[in-house]
Amino acid sequence: MRRPIVMTAVWIVLGVPVVLFLGFLGVPLVFGAAWILVFAAALLIARQSFLDEAGPWPPAPPQPLQRGSEVARLAWSIDTRTGMVGPSLRRRITALAERRLREHGLPPETADPADVDAVLGAGAHAALTGPVLRREDLESLLRALEQPLVPSTQESP
Repeated sequence: MRRPIVMTAVWIVLGVPVVLFLGFLGVPLVFGAAWILVFAAALLIARQSFLDEAGPWPPAPPQPLQRGSEVARLAWSIDTRTGMVGPSLRRRITALAERRLREHGLPPETADPADVDAVLGAGAHAALTGPVLRREDLESLLRALEQPLVPSTQESP
């Protein structure tokens, strides 16, 4: 708040002698004051930053345009011949399973396989960490994830 007041006072202190000097040289006072105001406005405009420097640099590359809806891509993510789940649907299911494990207080990276199977059903850990995810495993994971969260009975120390 003090800075604008100080800057205005500085402009007045510097501008008045300049206008008086221009008046001494024969320039009308109103004309000299107008040019001082134009010069002050030009300096204020020159101090502005016209580039957005708030974001990360360099900016992220543009994302490729994906046609179609995500529902359609997920629907075609299961190979009907082999029963293997595609990578996009596997990432989704893994993210949902990790969120459910965190809700139960289990870190997904270091959780014991028995604890993961207790929360998400038998064979869930093997399905999530295995090289391929099959349709049957996906269905059992989805059934476990659709069930409402039951508060854990663990006692906190």
